[in-house]
Amino acid sequence: MKKNIIKQSLICIALFTITSCKKEKSTLPDVTVISATGDIKEEMDAFRHLLGDQLNTTTGVTGGRREINWDAIPDAMLGNDLPLDFFNPTAPGSPQSLQRGLAYAAAGQFRVSNNQFHDVNSNASGEFKSFSGNKTFANISSNAWEIIIEKSGQQLTASTRGFGIVFSDVDLPKSTSLEFFNGNKSIGLYYAPPHDATSSFSFLGVYFNSSDRITRIRIKHDGILSHGQKDISTNGTSDLVILDDLLYSEPVAIKP
Repeated sequence: MKKNIIKQSLICIALFTITSCKKEKSTLPDVTVISATGDIKEEMDAFRHLLGDQLNTTTGVTGGRREINWDAIPDAMLGNDLPLDFFNPTAPGSPQSLQRGLAYAAAGQFRVSNNQFHDVNSNASGEFKSFSGNKTFANISSNAWEIIIEKSGQQLTASTRGFGIVFSDVDLPKSTSLEFFNGNKSIGLYYAPPHDATSSFSFLGVYFNSSDRITRIRIKHDGILSHGQKDISTNGTSDLVILDDLLYSEPVAIKP
């Protein structure tokens, strides 16, 4: 089982196991990176604590955190493309339970599956597992796509301090990445670790302690699910992955 917690900062916090506790200045943002494979629950809980112990389910809050898993998605949505604003609808009467401040940029087809996308790619579905419940998420037609942060329940540009994702079946180092942006400025590129032999899961969470804030996240992974290829672990040419839980601190609107 491989676990890794990296702290790039001027201080050390006793809550975490730090691979480097040097006091040094850096031109990079102060950032806490938590990654894990195998049994990832402990590292996810550590990241939750960083984001905020309060799990928000309503709008109008400024602290705490948001989480998305896919198990409450209605079965009628399975096999259909999610609206880009599915997790932040702003039309009158939209349920607060869906107003979580997350939207997708218009690139690809965003879907939820309860069969590990067997209906999309039967050649690779056996490689994937669900981390929570039995539903998972993927952009089935693009391997480079973006998440946009908005104020929960409003179509306002917002930012978050930290963002993490559970991946299933990352096989290769540097095949799957998260790049974080503050406006048009890249503030860091980080790679999900390959899963170990005990499970298919990898977790990557990044939290900015400095003044940098995340307004969008670019996700890249190897291969496109809908092309029907085999996974690289079964002699395919691409390291295909899917996603499960998303964790992030409460989006805060950016003042004009």
